[in-house]
Amino acid sequence: MKITRKKMTIALVAFSLITTGVIAWIFIKNRYLSQDPVKLITAIQQNATLSIGNVHQVSTRDGVKEWILDAKSAHVVDESKHLMLEDVTVVYFVKNGKEVRLTAERGILKTETKDIEVTGQVILTYTDYTIETKQMNYDHGQRVLFSPTPVKIIGKTVTLTADSMKYDLTANQTWFQKNVEVLLRENFI
Repeated sequence: MKITRKKMTIALVAFSLITTGVIAWIFIKNRYLSQDPVKLITAIQQNATLSIGNVHQVSTRDGVKEWILDAKSAHVVDESKHLMLEDVTVVYFVKNGKEVRLTAERGILKTETKDIEVTGQVILTYTDYTIETKQMNYDHGQRVLFSPTPVKIIGKTVTLTADSMKYDLTANQTWFQKNVEVLLRENFI
């Protein structure tokens, strides 16, 4: 059986086109999933190497408790070193002895860095203030909570909206960026 140069060229071109198509399909599928956290978590759950119910984790640094995380369920994916969470509650401890409570529908705990990303109906409460947003991230190394999505802060005498925010847990300071609007209420009863 003699293979001609023309047949070999056609076979190599066909193989190249098929390989390129498969790579493009994988890229597009992963790009599509990364844009929608719900679909991403659903896809990961199907590929999870371990699923756990009722997760509880405590993070300490130099013997000081920094946060406690509870979730209704978690799915471990070894390759990504991420813990995919559902019905998440995280309590962060600040130096003044008070607590910052974060709740969300879904979340991701990056097990190597201890960074956390939550999405869905995200609610952050601290003393008399409640913050509502669609996404909140926690940078464990910096001890900073930040939201790249619009936030609404509700207090007894103030309502504030902004396009994004950053809250430094160590310094107990908050920054709001872009389209910041404040509504002050007098004579609150």
